[in-house]
Amino acid sequence: MEFTKKINDWFLKKKDRQFWKTPDKWLVAVILDDTKNQVYGKVKNGLAILESIPKPETGYSYLDVVKVAGPIGKQKFRDDEIEEYKVIEIFKKSNIPTFTFKARIPNPGDYFKLCAWFEKNGKKVVFPWSSKENNLEWRKGFCTADNLEQAIKILTEFIKSDSSREVKDILNWDYYKIYNG
Repeated sequence: MEFTKKINDWFLKKKDRQFWKTPDKWLVAVILDDTKNQVYGKVKNGLAILESIPKPETGYSYLDVVKVAGPIGKQKFRDDEIEEYKVIEIFKKSNIPTFTFKARIPNPGDYFKLCAWFEKNGKKVVFPWSSKENNLEWRKGFCTADNLEQAIKILTEFIKSDSSREVKDILNWDYYKIYNG
C-alpha cells in the first residue's frame, strides 16, 4: 500500500514539473493580499506557482499553486517590466514549511553563496543582501526545509565553511508568534 502511494506521488510530482516547464509567463509578481505582500512566480493557464518564499504570516508557502486574476498591472524588476497577478485562491498547497533564523554574514558575496547552498540542497532561502563591507549586524532570514532538523543542518554546514559567518535562533516561523504573544 505504501509503495503504491510513493509511486503515485512520484508520478504526480513528475506531471507537475512537466506542466511548469512551459509557462505562459516565466516571471511575474504575484500579489498575495490587500496589503500588497508579493512573491515572484510563473503563470500558466490562470495558475501561478510561488517561486520565492512568502512572508509566513500571509498563509502561503513556497511552491504553492494559486489561481490568479490578471495581469492587473506592471512593475519594475531590475531593468525590465513584469506583469502583476492577484491571487484569487489556493489551488494546491505545497505544505513546505518555512523557518526563520538570524545570521551574520560579513562578506557581501556570501549572500549569493548562501542562496546557492540552499538551492544545492533543493531548498530556498531569503536573506537581506547588503553591499556593505564587514557587515556584522544580525539579520533575519527565512528558509525552507523538510523539517527543523534539516534547516539547522543546512544552515550550520554553510556557516561552518567560513569562520566569519554565524547563525542563531533557527526556529519554526511561528515561534515568536506562539511564545511572544
